Amino acid sequence: MPRPRRPRSPFATGWPLFRTRKTTPTGHDSRVQADQQDVSRPRRRPAGGRALYAWFLVLAVCIVTRLLLGRTTESYLVVVAPYMLVSIVVPVLILAGTLRHRPPHRAGWLALAAAQALYAVGDGMTVFDDWLGQFLEPTPADVVYFAYYVFAVTAILTFIRRRTPGWDLPSAVDALILSCSAGLLTWVYLVQPLTSDSELPLAAKLTQSAYPVLDLMLLILAVRLAMGAGTRGPVLHLLLTSLVLMFGADLLYAVLGAVSGEATSAAWLDAVWMASLGALGAAALHPGIRTFDRRTDTAIPDASPGRLVLLAVAVLMAPAVQMIEHLRGTDVSVPLASAACAVMFLLVLARMAGLVSTQRRAAVTDGLTGLYNRRAFEEALAAECRRASRHGYEVGLLIIDVDHFKRVNDTYGHPAGDRMLREVADRLRANARADSVVGRYGGEEFVILTPHAAPATLRDFAERIRTGVAGLPVQADDNVLLGVTVSVGAATGTTPTDLLRVADAALYEAKAAGRNRSVLSTT
Repeated sequence: MPRPRRPRSPFATGWPLFRTRKTTPTGHDSRVQADQQDVSRPRRRPAGGRALYAWFLVLAVCIVTRLLLGRTTESYLVVVAPYMLVSIVVPVLILAGTLRHRPPHRAGWLALAAAQALYAVGDGMTVFDDWLGQFLEPTPADVVYFAYYVFAVTAILTFIRRRTPGWDLPSAVDALILSCSAGLLTWVYLVQPLTSDSELPLAAKLTQSAYPVLDLMLLILAVRLAMGAGTRGPVLHLLLTSLVLMFGADLLYAVLGAVSGEATSAAWLDAVWMASLGALGAAALHPGIRTFDRRTDTAIPDASPGRLVLLAVAVLMAPAVQMIEHLRGTDVSVPLASAACAVMFLLVLARMAGLVSTQRRAAVTDGLTGLYNRRAFEEALAAECRRASRHGYEVGLLIIDVDHFKRVNDTYGHPAGDRMLREVADRLRANARADSVVGRYGGEEFVILTPHAAPATLRDFAERIRTGVAGLPVQADDNVLLGVTVSVGAATGTTPTDLLRVADAALYEAKAAGRNRSVLSTT
């Protein structure tokens, strides 16, 4: 019996310490002169934009030509020539875009270029097999395609790790929920029909079943890439568009082949694959690849309506498939459906636990610095003072104020001020004691609670905090480094209101004495 060919996969396819600024030989700011030159001459369209428009034009011509040739009686090699042209050009475009735009981390793009080069070689070998009419599987082209998947997975994993350092468990759980749903569909409608065909040799069954599984693996990684943190923009959208088109075309190719029992080579399927390849090439040509793997400080909404709808559809997929197959008179295996439902139920419970944990953490955490917020710190201070009163020890409190912070905001803008606050928070955490509680009390004011603090110990601790913050400058922007210092007021006691009042008075004394110093109140 004729067998469907494998799917093609395109994606798987202080005040300023020192400042650095470029100047001209005459001493004028080069950026000012550049702005004046921009006014006097017309702006040119970036070369990356011209290359993108040219590529889209070539792609459109190739797709239209492939569709038109599909209605003619031209030879097979002529008919598939536009498709092969796109397949061969895409890895060249990825390499050219990487070399031209020079992203800070090129490993992912180079792995993607290698993957697409292998894919083009596999396409060429497949076309040659189709031309000769030899379909015995596995073929040498299958080996090349499988190698392609290795490099494609490496590229996507590299992008994920660069864009989202750490595990980012919420996005990982979401991807697993969607992958379980997609895996059930893949098994029921693709893998099971192929493996149940008694006329196919075992090697052919394994080869044809491997492609849906590998595509599913790439889908899981793409979902993880889309749902994780990182910069959003045209490059991400083009990559995801490429994957969606590829996965949809592969799915239709496999389903149509399984239904008809013979090879499927419709021109419109080739057109969809070409569009998928085109989106991949456009992503590499876009200048946005320079910042594609840069982690953003803006978190993706953890429970947005769109994400919840997507997860709800995925969870309901298992009972829906079971009902559809029951109505068709071909019931799905009970162990398979039960296992899928159980796994997704447990994943949803894990997701709910993560949401609850995130909400609790948000209620006690300052959004900018990640330290305790004022309300949470005051609760911790009250609880520690109660314990100190019962057990007879003193609590130490530091109030820290960033010196001349308003000047930073007024001169360099609020982004520079936010960057300074985050850096100060990191230095406070690094220099605090293990049993200390560090919080942001408001604006540029921070607080540190430390139990079992005698006055002499607290004085040394306050000085360590002050020198630890002032150790290195902070980068305000790409060309400016700012020195940062803090004033520290310290007090010991067992009453929250008295501690705050006395430490605040000590802070005022430190600022009145010239700032960049620590004062321990003796009252």
